[in-house]
Amino acid sequence: MSRPKSIIVLIVWFVWAAGKDLDSLARFSITSDYYIYASNGLAWLFFVLAGIVFLLNASSVWYLIKPEPIGQGVLFASLIAGVLYSLATLGMALSDIEGAREAYTVGREIRGLPVREGALDAIFTQRAMLIGGALTVLVYSALIWLVFRNKPFFFGPSGYATEA
Repeated sequence: MSRPKSIIVLIVWFVWAAGKDLDSLARFSITSDYYIYASNGLAWLFFVLAGIVFLLNASSVWYLIKPEPIGQGVLFASLIAGVLYSLATLGMALSDIEGAREAYTVGREIRGLPVREGALDAIFTQRAMLIGGALTVLVYSALIWLVFRNKPFFFGPSGYATEA
């Protein structure tokens, strides 16, 4: 079966997401997410949630390469888990914007990346973070729509037609 362009987009997304998740788990001590969970006494929850999201994203890559009917559900679960993880992290970050800013700054400095105060001032405001959260929900919604639209890819054209 040839892969539609939208499936290629999903493959790229999930490979990137799984790689980002693995990097976040491996280098947790320099990530803003870990700081946010740790500063709320929930460091263990960071590992549980990030681990689950990583496993779901990696599984999604598998089902995009080897499509099976269960694959669509795995992709939906992965995207829903990803957006919930992002929103939970955002909620905690909003309760300590200065701490999140400091964690972000330290993480960039440790990696040898530049830190621009003007950019930090623009990013770490309640409004900017809420806009970022809304954009995150928008991107995940578009991805969920792509997964839904590609049902025949997972079920095959005949299985899709019989459910109508």
